[in-house]
Amino acid sequence: MGGSETPAHLHHKQIRDFFFWESIVCRFDIPNEIVSDNDTQFEGNPFRSWCQDLNIKQRFTSVAHPQANGQCEVTNRDIVHAIKARLGMKRSECVDELPKVLWAHRTTHKNSTGETPFSLVYGSEAVIPAEITVPTERVLRYSEGENDKSLRTNLNYAEECREMAAIRKATKKQRIAKYYDERLRARTYKVGDLVWRDNQSSRAQNTRKLGPNWEGPYKVIGISNTGTYKLAKLKGNPIKRTWRATALKKCYM
Repeated sequence: MGGSETPAHLHHKQIRDFFFWESIVCRFDIPNEIVSDNDTQFEGNPFRSWCQDLNIKQRFTSVAHPQANGQCEVTNRDIVHAIKARLGMKRSECVDELPKVLWAHRTTHKNSTGETPFSLVYGSEAVIPAEITVPTERVLRYSEGENDKSLRTNLNYAEECREMAAIRKATKKQRIAKYYDERLRARTYKVGDLVWRDNQSSRAQNTRKLGPNWEGPYKVIGISNTGTYKLAKLKGNPIKRTWRATALKKCYM
């Protein structure tokens, strides 16, 4: 869960009461663990104390970890871009446009699966408003009896359709991973090495266009089994969280 799209105005109490309690605990019971990103809403009190009172273990992803946050971020980004395109300068009408944007998102074919989110849930494609304004063959030949029969047939094949979509998605991920790995230069560091830290990931300093890209240096004081690194300041103070090699760069002094 999480990602950098978490709104800044959502504070600890709102995260706890409106999101976790209503959407998770009340629906699925108390979880054993919660995996989140490194936003202050999740790591600070009263949210941390609330997790301890309920014996919920908190786990934090490595900073700038695309495998954990990527899909969530891409979906949020697409929705935000679509809302901006529809609103233009009239940002106050965001609430009115959100249902239309979500409908468009759910009825648009995705390259990764070859299906729409709507069809993967209900087994059939939705009739979009454009098909009513400009009738298509499906609308012109509509028959209530035949339609009910076709919907039942589609439901029987819905699970097979989802499996095929999952296969196509996994295949595309493998192709992308292969393309990336062939061009990737692995970075490895040893305990005691000095490194710079990506400022865009850490947000320790001003990250605007004229801000520095890297900050530090820091000293590597530990390496985890997952290949992430524990850092400390040059004075010896350890840095919170672990950091992936992609967010670090060797420092030569």
